[in-house]
Amino acid sequence: MTPVRRLVLAVFVGWSVAACSEPAADGGASQEPSGAESVVLSVAHESRWRELRIEGATDLPDGAVLSYRVTHALTNELPPSEWPAQNLIADGTAVVQGGKYGARLNTTYWPNGSVEVEVQFPIAPQPPAIRERYGDFGEELIGDNITALGLSKVVTAEHAFDWSR
Repeated sequence: MTPVRRLVLAVFVGWSVAACSEPAADGGASQEPSGAESVVLSVAHESRWRELRIEGATDLPDGAVLSYRVTHALTNELPPSEWPAQNLIADGTAVVQGGKYGARLNTTYWPNGSVEVEVQFPIAPQPPAIRERYGDFGEELIGDNITALGLSKVVTAEHAFDWSR
């Protein structure tokens, strides 16, 4: 799935969640935007035998939810039925704690090859304090690392490396 398709899907899911949520305690009166916010987001990896650790740092507050996607180059060369491992494409979420986030992947049957990691913020749903600060769809985000799609904005960090045991 292309990054634009993932972003459109994340926006649609976020819109669906927001549309189904309870009205605000103030009767639905609109809140003033918190102002433009920049976000620092980095990603790196660490390999340990049969495990890949995706790790990063950010200035996002604790509780912010990030999405990650890890893709091995072999996924572009062979059909899924011929992959040596079923997790050559893996995705999930990670929660920020103390300015850091991370995820672990089992790489037992991974062959050598190039790997790409993509981390994004925001995804839906986010805790209320995060939505208030950055907007339901990241509309309060600014900076060079921002991708805009209509009124929605997303921070993306990418990392590529060669995998070998």
